[in-house]
Amino acid sequence: MITLDDAVARLTKGDVVALPTETVYGLAGLALNIETVKKIFTIKGRPATNPLIVHTSSLEKAEELCEINDWANKIASQFWPGPISMVLPKKDIVPNIVTAGNETVAIRVPQHPVFLEILKKLEQPLAAPSANPSNRTSPTEAKHIKELFEENSPPTVDGGKAEVGLESTVIDLSAGTPTILRPGMITRTELANCLGMDVGTLKSKTQYKQVGKDTQSSAPSPGMQPIHYAPKTPLNLYHSVGEFWDSQNFDTGDVIIVSEEKIAEEIRAKGLPDSTYLSADGCPHEIAQNLYSTLIEQDAQKANRMHLIFSGASTGVNWAILDRLRRAART
Repeated sequence: MITLDDAVARLTKGDVVALPTETVYGLAGLALNIETVKKIFTIKGRPATNPLIVHTSSLEKAEELCEINDWANKIASQFWPGPISMVLPKKDIVPNIVTAGNETVAIRVPQHPVFLEILKKLEQPLAAPSANPSNRTSPTEAKHIKELFEENSPPTVDGGKAEVGLESTVIDLSAGTPTILRPGMITRTELANCLGMDVGTLKSKTQYKQVGKDTQSSAPSPGMQPIHYAPKTPLNLYHSVGEFWDSQNFDTGDVIIVSEEKIAEEIRAKGLPDSTYLSADGCPHEIAQNLYSTLIEQDAQKANRMHLIFSGASTGVNWAILDRLRRAART
């Protein structure tokens, strides 16, 4: 682990370090330094068609990097600093490698005090995708980074457990109707209320499959791959206990994860081994905060298979949770 000041010194030199944000830990480097950005892609094994989110310390700093419109001003005034990234027309100062060749850039002001302090000391924007090998589960604690990268683990600032636990909401404000490209903790309803208008969404399965098929085509936003956020251990996703029973797919050496304690009790009553629950009462925010850490910890147990039962409706924060689970389960 390294100190905040050590991180600033390393970043200034063009090095890459892992930093805490309120969403997940990020693999950070100077966003305007092409050689540094190349290091980020190399360390993660990330395809060049998958753009990065640029983090900056304020709306004023963001205006140096992209064209801010009225929608962006409204969202920034209500949700920045915070877990939402906006896709906006980029200015020439932003290297094409950061945006995967797109004429837009995803940008946000993070809420975590450590990350914000580093941004203010640097006075430069940072590109910071999640601090994990490409497509693997995102880390929400400093110790996860070592588990994910092993001997190739980057220098890391320990900022405690991520408060949100899921990557930021991404909304495209570059043209037409504001459209959510990746759901997150800031929900569609909150954004619609903020803007005073309906907010669009992508037909996610169609969009993700298309991005996955055409490896030469850049995604408009990070986090749109058909397989993403995935543990090494195969993961089966079920939307009810009944669906889990009907699958008859549980075997010795498997583990069970459930969204709330009452489901764990129901599983136990059937005589199966104790399961891990993500929330005592099914609170979506608690499930989101605990999801990735549970997947990483269960992955370390080297089980044959994970079975995850999530019974929440696909609305609000639950939509973001299901988005991550479907791609982690490769469905």
